[in-house]
Amino acid sequence: MGKQHTNKKKKVIKRVVIAAVSVIAVIVIGAGIYWFSMPKEQRNMLWFMVASGESYDSYLEYQVIDRNEGPLAPTSFEPIAAVSSRGEDNMNIAVITEMVKNDTSSMMKKGNVQTIGVDDYTGWHLLADEGAAEGVNPYGPSPLSYYTSGLAANLHTQIIKAAEVTAIELDNVKVEVSNAFRWDDMISEDGAGHLDVSTINIIIESSASKEAIGEMIDIAMNGWAAGEALKNETVIEPALVVNGDNWDTYRSVPGSSSSDESVVDELILSSVTDLPRVPEYLEQTVEEEDESLFPLLPDMSNMRFDIFAISESAGSSERPYLKRITLSTPSAETWEIYSDEFMGDDDMPVAPTSLEYFTAGTALCLTSQTTLVGAMMGLEFTEYRVENQTDYRQEHIGTPQMESFADTVHSYILIESEESQERLEAFYNKSLSLCFAGEGLKNATDMDITLYVNGDILN
Repeated sequence: MGKQHTNKKKKVIKRVVIAAVSVIAVIVIGAGIYWFSMPKEQRNMLWFMVASGESYDSYLEYQVIDRNEGPLAPTSFEPIAAVSSRGEDNMNIAVITEMVKNDTSSMMKKGNVQTIGVDDYTGWHLLADEGAAEGVNPYGPSPLSYYTSGLAANLHTQIIKAAEVTAIELDNVKVEVSNAFRWDDMISEDGAGHLDVSTINIIIESSASKEAIGEMIDIAMNGWAAGEALKNETVIEPALVVNGDNWDTYRSVPGSSSSDESVVDELILSSVTDLPRVPEYLEQTVEEEDESLFPLLPDMSNMRFDIFAISESAGSSERPYLKRITLSTPSAETWEIYSDEFMGDDDMPVAPTSLEYFTAGTALCLTSQTTLVGAMMGLEFTEYRVENQTDYRQEHIGTPQMESFADTVHSYILIESEESQERLEAFYNKSLSLCFAGEGLKNATDMDITLYVNGDILN
C-alpha cells in the first residue's frame, strides 16, 4: 500500500514538472518569436538599455556642476569671440560634450560650456544623465532639463532687465516653462524628435499698473534670446568629422559623482529636492503606468514627455540676476540648480549663465541621440563627441528697443570609426533628426504664453 502511494505521488510530481516545463517552454518560445519579430534596431536599443556597462578599476569623481579647469579647445573649429559695439552685448558660447564611462549608466555624459572671449573666464562643466533604477537618482539632470532651465532663466533675466529700463519695481518674479517633447516613429528611417509646444507662465507681483507691466513684458520678450531661437527658424550648420586628429585633448574616461550636491565658493549649485516639486500654474500630464510584459516596446518609438523648469530669484542683493531653478527630469525626482549672469566687463558669474545652460542642453541632447542611434545601428566605433558654438546677438541693450537673436548654431559630430562612409552618414543624419533640442531650434516652435499679475491673468 505504501509503495503504491509513493508511485502515485511520483507520477503526480512528474505530471506537474512536465506541465511546468511545457508552460515555460511556451513562454520562452513566445518571447523568442516576439523578440525576433521586432526590427533589429529595436532589439539593439532594448539590449543597450538593459545591459550593464563595463566596470573599471578607478573613476574620476565629478561634481554635477563645477568650474572648468581651463578654457575650451575644440578641435573641429576655432572658437571666435563675438564682437560688440555701443548698444550691443553679443556673445558666442561654445560647448564640448563627451560620454562618461560608467558601469551603472550608459547615458552619463559631461558638457563643458564657456562664453568665449571673456578674460580669465573658463566656464563650467555639467553632468547629465537620463534614467535611473527606481529609488536611485541619476548622476545629473537630463540634457533637456538644462535646455528648459536655460529657456526659463533667460526670460527671467530679461524681465529683470526690462523692469530696470522701465523703472518698474517688482516685488516678485517667477517664470514657469514646460516643454512638450515627442519622438515620431523613432526606430524608422524617417524617425524624428520634436519640441511640439513650449508653455510659459510669467508670474509677476508688483504695485505698477497692469498696462505698464504689459509693456515691460513686451520689452522682455523681444530681448529673450533663447525664446527667439525657438519661436523662429534658427540657422543650424552641422558637420560630420570622421577619423580626424581630434582625440589628443578630449576622450571619454571612466567617471562618477558621489553626490547630487555641487558646491562652488560655498554656493550649492545643484541638489535633488527633498520632495518632488511641481509648477504652480502649469498642468502636468500624468502617464498611466504600462503593466504589459514588455512595457518599453509599444511606446518607445513614439514616446512623449514633458520637462518643466521654474525660475525664481535667489534673493541676493549683490547679484540680482542670480536665480534658483527647480527642474524636472525623465525620472521622478526634481533638481534645484542655480544660474547667474555677467554684470560687467570685470565680473564673473557665480553659476552658469542662462544661455550657457540652454546651449549646453542642446549639445548634450545631440550627444544622447548619437549614443542611442549608435546602439540602434550596432555601430562599431572607438570614440565620439559633439562640439558646438552658438552665436547670440543682442542689440539696443538698456533701452525699450532691446532685441536678442540666436543667429547660428555651428554643430559638429566627431567620430572615430572604421565603419563605411555610408553607415556613418546614416548615423549622423539620424542623430540630428532625433535631437529634440535641435529640431526645436531648426523649426519654428509654438509658444503658449500667459502673464499673471498679482494672481490675475493679464490678456
